[in-house]
Amino acid sequence: MNLDDLALQIENMRKRVALLQRQSEQQNTQEKIELVATVLQEVYLALEELQIANEDLQQQNEQLSKSQQLLVAQSQRYQELFEQVPDAYFVTDAKGVIHEANSAATTLLNISKSFLLGKPIAIYVIQKEIIAFHLKLTYLRDHAEIPDWKMQEWEVNVRPRNKTPIFVAVKVVAVRNQQGKLVGLRWLLRDISESKRTQAKLQWAEQAMRQALAKEREFSELKSRLLTITSHEFRTPLTTIHSSAELLEYYRHLWSDERQQTHLRRIQTSVMHITQLLNDVLMLSQDETGKLEFNPTPLNLVEFCRELLEELQQSDRSQHAIAFRSQCQSTRANLDAKLLRQILTNLFSNCLKYSPIGSTVKFSVTTANDRAIFQTQDSGIGIPPDDIKHIFQPFHRGSNASNIPGMGLGMSIVKQAVDLHGGEIFVESAIGAGTTFTVTLPFSINFNI
Repeated sequence: MNLDDLALQIENMRKRVALLQRQSEQQNTQEKIELVATVLQEVYLALEELQIANEDLQQQNEQLSKSQQLLVAQSQRYQELFEQVPDAYFVTDAKGVIHEANSAATTLLNISKSFLLGKPIAIYVIQKEIIAFHLKLTYLRDHAEIPDWKMQEWEVNVRPRNKTPIFVAVKVVAVRNQQGKLVGLRWLLRDISESKRTQAKLQWAEQAMRQALAKEREFSELKSRLLTITSHEFRTPLTTIHSSAELLEYYRHLWSDERQQTHLRRIQTSVMHITQLLNDVLMLSQDETGKLEFNPTPLNLVEFCRELLEELQQSDRSQHAIAFRSQCQSTRANLDAKLLRQILTNLFSNCLKYSPIGSTVKFSVTTANDRAIFQTQDSGIGIPPDDIKHIFQPFHRGSNASNIPGMGLGMSIVKQAVDLHGGEIFVESAIGAGTTFTVTLPFSINFNI
């Protein structure tokens, strides 16, 4: 029996007693006595029912008290669990306005709970991701009535108060009433910034390893090609040296001085050719292994170029005319002598190699605006347009130079040496009309005269 039933029964009893009282006023003594007895009997029965109702109410009160205590205990337990969750836990309405937040949430966003409650959770998302976040929230609301709506997960950047943004993993589940209507959302946010950094480091390490392996394979292929080409290129000058030395050994006493000098020059030229090949191979190897260094020292540009041209003219045996021009505001420059020798030797050797015998090869050096400008010009076979874009790649040779000896390393070495100086190289060429190379190298800022 509940309180409403008890009140109704008491009201009915009052009405019954009032009715009996009115009847007693209209009857004689004997009838009154019988009426009183009847009233007392009904009162007694009513009291019995009231007693039963009272006991029933007491029992219900006890059960209600136990239920309340259990509810309080469950609420306290829920609150303890809510606070003890290591991740940030939010309860919001369907629009994302925060109603509850645990301690981990305040720690994550570096803000007190009083400032969290009543605020949209979206305000802590960084600006460039806010639109995408709102679209996801709208999707949750629009699909709330779907029976198989499950937990949604994604990642987002949030900005804690007075801190740099962090990456968090988001999990969202729906809160529904008994009718299945969406009334709120539960959010679990976990800081994954460290794992993201670790993942990025692992990806970087993996990429670096792949690049290292690719570089190793490239270097292995380079060594294989280098060995093959070097073996071929060394064979000709070595054969020349061996042949001339053998002829001198057996016939020099029969030959004139001029004929002996011819074979000696052949030996010298072959030795210089081998030396140049070895220098190219060594420089290429140093560049591939990262051991190629840039060591600028003070140089007299004009003297340096003249001495180098004398060496090259001797190896050419005066088969070409060489026109040298210098126009320098200052003959002093701070450049790497070893690298500069490689640049000029390869460029000028190509001029001699690809130009007809008897033609003129031009070479000039000028300075302007703290830069040295070197230019070589020949009237040789020229470079096909399709080859110009590849001439600085190792082992690449012009399609019209297959019958001329060479390893295809010279121009790649020139480009490496120019890059180490922080300079530039330009090429102009036409088939059958010759080629012009222009190299500009800045003076080192560390140079003091």
